Amino acid sequence: RETAPAEATQRKLRRFSELRGKPVAAGEFWDVVAITAADDKQELAYKQQLTEKLRRKELPLGVQYHVFVDPAGTKIGNGGSTLCALQCLESLYGDKWNSFTVLLIHSGKLSCINFYFLLGILHLVS
Repeated sequence: RETAPAEATQRKLRRFSELRGKPVAAGEFWDVVAITAADDKQELAYKQQLTEKLRRKELPLGVQYHVFVDPAGTKIGNGGSTLCALQCLESLYGDKWNSFTVLLIHSGKLSCINFYFLLGILHLVS
């Protein structure tokens, strides 16, 4: 019983490896992967990393990858960042985004994931 989560994780990682560099059908993976960034510098770094990983076919293809920057000024935390990301998705896709499977990764300065950790996650799954 204690190994069930570890086995499930291993199955998911194997499945992800099978999808890497291949087009995915709707519902086979996330339709949208959205990463939040605290500022323009983080946004640029994350976009560069995503572009490179897609070029090397280290991520599933056919998924929409986005980086959304938190509004300037007072930092808003993960809750505010989530609302901003949802507004961005609605601006891009209208009501259609409601039917998408979305992975939202918080990586701004007030989140638990910082830039270097995010790069490690992207490296781990690639």
